[in-house]
Amino acid sequence: MKMYKKIMDGVAVVEKAILVSSTLLILVLTVGNVFSRKVIHRSWSFTEELVVAVFVLITLLAAALASREGELVSLSLFTDRLPEKIKKPSMILITVLSVIFTAVLFKYGFDKVLIQLANGKRTFVLNWPEWIFWSFIPIGAGCMILHLIEYCIDFCRKDREITSKEKEDK
Repeated sequence: MKMYKKIMDGVAVVEKAILVSSTLLILVLTVGNVFSRKVIHRSWSFTEELVVAVFVLITLLAAALASREGELVSLSLFTDRLPEKIKKPSMILITVLSVIFTAVLFKYGFDKVLIQLANGKRTFVLNWPEWIFWSFIPIGAGCMILHLIEYCIDFCRKDREITSKEKEDK
């Protein structure tokens, strides 16, 4: 289990580095395009194409990192009021449903990547292969699945540790 946690910590570090560099890229492109339009009176036509694709990557990786801490989507108003005995099964059910949804997202994103690879379709402005941008969806979904499972395991282990400490106190 310690090895799995170390691997997931490494994945999180890589995700954070990608998020920081992607955000900086969007900042530079957007500010540069505004400056170019207002001062030089020439627009950078490629920025919209690139910024939209990178936003997809940022959104999915940020959601993955949020799910690592259990902060993605949860109705804590409901789950916090549950009896202690039901909290663990509830978390497992929420994780299973979230993983199913994210696996469907992964599958359709991966299928779209394969279709784009087969078609050889390219983007309009940059003339890059479209599969590059579509690959952000399965990458983000895969990271999200890993982090959803990681949080569920951590939640269940924490619950088990609390139970064993209570038994020791008695």
